[in-house]
Amino acid sequence: MLNDWRGYILAGFSLVFMANVYMSLFALLRQAIKKEKVEIEKIESETDTENSKN
Repeated sequence: MLNDWRGYILAGFSLVFMANVYMSLFALLRQAIKKEKVEIEKIESETDTENSKN
């Protein structure tokens, strides 16, 4: 690629870009896990109320 100072600049921006991609994917994964957890709790609470009525 580039062997002078421009290579260092490009590498710095590339590193920041890859870090942002990694953090975004991690945040999406955490959000999906949280959503599943909330849905499971909702289903459990609905079944608990149905069982207590019977």
